Amino acid sequence: MKVVLKPLANVELPQDFAEILKAKLRGREVKTGEVVTIDILGKPLEFKVVQATPSPIRVSDKTSVIIARPGVEVLEIELTGEPKEVFVYGDNIVVVLENEVLILNQNLEEIYRERFENLIKVIQTKAGLVVVDGRRLKLIKV
Repeated sequence: MKVVLKPLANVELPQDFAEILKAKLRGREVKTGEVVTIDILGKPLEFKVVQATPSPIRVSDKTSVIIARPGVEVLEIELTGEPKEVFVYGDNIVVVLENEVLILNQNLEEIYRERFENLIKVIQTKAGLVVVDGRRLKLIKV
């Protein structure tokens, strides 16, 4: 569980300031893309939630809070296995694992995941993604 925050004001914050932000956000629900206002020493400071995993997430002691550097947005997720193939399909990212297909949006949020018994191939078409699973074909329209 992770929240990446980017200050909207041009301020330089030390990385350990993330613990203060976590304390201020504890118990609040945040989601990727929204702007949150946090009072720091009586002054409101706005942050964009660059990534919330999962989204939405209720911030707790177990949530990792990271401060993104101005001008740079880095999103990251942990995969359940080593990918066999990764490609872009429309605005989405398709990750093909050993026997699993994972589709992520531009914020690396999971929009589709399915395990297959005998995953052979994933093919891009105009109609969607064709999954060859043993002797079965499945069309995933995204």
